[in-house]
Amino acid sequence: MQDNQPEETPSKPFLGLQREDQYFLGLLVIAILILAVIYLGRLSRWGTEPIEINRQNPLPYEYQIDINQATWVEFAQLKQIGPVLGKKIVAHRETHGPFLSIEDLLQVKGIGPRKLNENRIYFKPIPTDSH
Repeated sequence: MQDNQPEETPSKPFLGLQREDQYFLGLLVIAILILAVIYLGRLSRWGTEPIEINRQNPLPYEYQIDINQATWVEFAQLKQIGPVLGKKIVAHRETHGPFLSIEDLLQVKGIGPRKLNENRIYFKPIPTDSH
C-alpha cells in the first residue's frame, strides 16, 4: 500500500533565513515599531495638559538724559532720533556751547516742535543758575 501522505513542499527561505529566524525577525521588527511609537508619544507629550504661563506686563523703561552731557549714543535711543541726528545734536552743542533750555534743541537741523515734544519727557530740566 501506498502512503497517501501529502508531500510537504519545502518553504522557500526568505532572505536566506529559516522559518524560525523569519518569525524572530518579524517579532523584533514589531517590538521596535511599538517602542518607537511609545517614544514618539512621550516626545510629543500625549495625554498631558499644556501649561499656561502668565507673564507680567513689561514696565516702561523710564530714563532722562542731560542734553548738555549726553553722548550721541544716548540721543540715538530716543524716539525718531537716530545716530545721525544724535551726532548733529552733539556737534551743535560742541560748536555753539551748552544748551540754555530744552527749546534750544530746535536750533539743530532735523529737530522740529513735534519731535521735541515727543521726547521732552526724556530730557532732564536744565538748572538755572541764579547769580
